[in-house]
Order: sequence, then structure tokens, then C-alpha cells
Amino acid sequence: MDVLMSKIMEKSIYDFFSEEQLRRIPVVNIDKNTVFIPAVDQENIDLYYILEGKVEVISQSYNGRSFLIDTVEQGEFIGKFSNMRKQNFYSDIKTQTPCKMLKLTDIKNEILNDESFLLFFYFKTSNRLYEMYKISMMRTLFTYEEILAYSLLDIADEEGFIGAKDKQICLKTSISERQYYYIMKKFRNVHIIDQNKKGIYIVDLDSLKTIACSVVNFMKNRI
Repeated sequence: MDVLMSKIMEKSIYDFFSEEQLRRIPVVNIDKNTVFIPAVDQENIDLYYILEGKVEVISQSYNGRSFLIDTVEQGEFIGKFSNMRKQNFYSDIKTQTPCKMLKLTDIKNEILNDESFLLFFYFKTSNRLYEMYKISMMRTLFTYEEILAYSLLDIADEEGFIGAKDKQICLKTSISERQYYYIMKKFRNVHIIDQNKKGIYIVDLDSLKTIACSVVNFMKNRI
């Protein structure tokens, strides 16, 4: 099975389609920050394959706060997969950057009945579902302070600079803005970070790593 899967994953997405099918697959270009699959139910569930760009899946909590469920990039499928299993997580799917995608919606039933394509699709999507489940567990097992410390380390560049906006970090971590600003003030007061209009600077990397240690071990399967 591992050998078969390796061979399948080496293929290009185009290898799974006939010439006739390729003529029926539109290539779509979608501008940045466009919701192209809304949270509402879909009778014919959309399915896309990302050729270029980045897409994000955003949902809302009971109190209306938005949070990030998944970020998907080039070489991945995107669609309301929960609907395929008669569920709906009521999530908007929007472009984070300008995107170029194959729209597979109209031939979805054909290709999902092809065994080799189905294995390719399953492998691509099942890995992401595992990562989403793991992130959900992280949010339950650890404190906001630990999660924020881990996230700052994750998005910082090699010099410890973070250019992401505060709202983007709140969305990624599912931490409320109020809680976020409280923790960031605490980090600044003990000189773990510094912050100005350009962004956030990690000035005490060791202390931030100590706070994030348990989350790092969990996300890297060390515990």
C-alpha cells in the first residue's frame, strides 16, 4: 500500500484527467480576500484544486468571534468536505492571496469514482484533517499564554521579527483580542517582546521558548 501511495503522490494532478475531462475543467483566478465558498449549505458541493496562492477556512464561535480553522496552499484541494459527509461546519472559504485554481465541481462525481484519484484525494485531505484535529486539541490542552508563545515562535522570521497584524494572530490562535492584548502586555513588561508600528520583535527567545515548550513538544509529537 505504501508503494502504491508513493507512486500515486508522485503524479501531477493532470495525470488523473482524460483529455475530454480537461476540456471541461475551468481554470479560475480569484482576487485576494474573496469569499468564494460561503458558509451556507450547497446543493452541489464545490471542489477546487489550488494551482497558485493561499486559501483560509474561517468559522465563528457562538459569540461571533472569528477563528481560523485551516490554511491551504498550492497543491491542495479545497471545498466543503464536511458537506460530503452530511455535515456543515458553517465556514467561509476565502482567498488569503490572489489564487489560480482548477474548479472541479462539475466533474466531481466522475473523478471521485476513479480509484487512483480517490486515493490521491484521500491522502491529501486526511493529512490536513489530522493537523486540524491536533490544533483543536492544542487549544483545549494548553493555556492562552502557552499557545500565543508557540504561535509567535512559529510565525517569527530568523531574526525574531513578526510582521503579522494583531488581528491576524488572534484569528490564527483563536484568542480574543482582549486576552491577546493582556498577554502581549505581560510579555512586554518582562521584556520577552518589544513592539512598534512595524511589528513585534522577540527580544528574549529563551524565555518565550520556555513558555511554549509543552506546546512545541505536543505539536512535534514528542509527548
